[in-house]
Amino acid sequence: MPPWRDFLAVTEYRPATSSRFAQKAQPVSLLAAIPAFNEQKTIGSVVLTALRYATKVVVIDDGSDDETAWVAERAGATVVRHPTNRGYGAALRSCFEYARESEFEVLVILDGDGQHRPEMIPQVVAPVDEGKADVSIGSRFLDGHRPGSVPGYRKFGISVITKLTNLGTRRSGKITDAQSGFRAYSRAAIAAIDPLEANMGASAEILWEADRNGLRIVEVPIAIDYDASGSSLGPVRHGLSVVGSMIRYVEATHALLVFAVPGLILFLIGLGLGLFVLESYNRTGVPALGLAMVTVLVTVVGLMLGFTGLILHAVINAGRRVR
Repeated sequence: MPPWRDFLAVTEYRPATSSRFAQKAQPVSLLAAIPAFNEQKTIGSVVLTALRYATKVVVIDDGSDDETAWVAERAGATVVRHPTNRGYGAALRSCFEYARESEFEVLVILDGDGQHRPEMIPQVVAPVDEGKADVSIGSRFLDGHRPGSVPGYRKFGISVITKLTNLGTRRSGKITDAQSGFRAYSRAAIAAIDPLEANMGASAEILWEADRNGLRIVEVPIAIDYDASGSSLGPVRHGLSVVGSMIRYVEATHALLVFAVPGLILFLIGLGLGLFVLESYNRTGVPALGLAMVTVLVTVVGLMLGFTGLILHAVINAGRRVR
């Protein structure tokens, strides 16, 4: 039985007909992309090992102020440089942009800090290479993984973020490791996914975009070397960054739900309060000024939220049509 776990009833994905999403006529093999920021100590060995399994390795140097780019180039990688540190999500976006401009059949992304084992690239890529999936996630929590190898505080944080990510999916089943950066993507996924979030929340955004486009998602078991250097962000900042990114994504993709629906509810509450104020004045002849002010405030806030939701919804849909 294959070592991966399928989370999505197969739904055929049909890329858009625009040139940007056109399938490559002659795809060639595997592109390994490595986002990196100040990883001069580990990037060389990661590149050298990845080159054993990938046709080409590209390192996205996200504004490093050490010798990351120099070491990566000497190890045999093509380096794409960001002039300043833009964030992990921005580096992922550059990975997808580079892959879209190339003719590689599969894109695999792994970290450059040494925690991901490049020798596991074939295992992560296999479901995509065999046409079984569009997105393959290397999970630290599938059966067969050594549970004690993941620190407790990481396990807790990842589980919370994974639950939140699963709440945002509709077509796919529930994944076990939403924050894994070790993933492989098919040409269909490369064409459909264009992460906009600049920070760590891009990992969840990518999964939500894959789910929204009906892409097939699977997980495969991997091991992580936590003795290697980890994230430059602390666990609390990392978690808050991801949650903030999720909120921004929901605001952008579900503007009517986030703004217009609460606005409508507040507006209806305001109308009810207004009727009560009028009825009270007619009955007693004494104006309830305090309640009247609350009524005006609730009604105005409701109208503002409602119009905000409608405007954002129209702007976002217009932007999608232009893209």
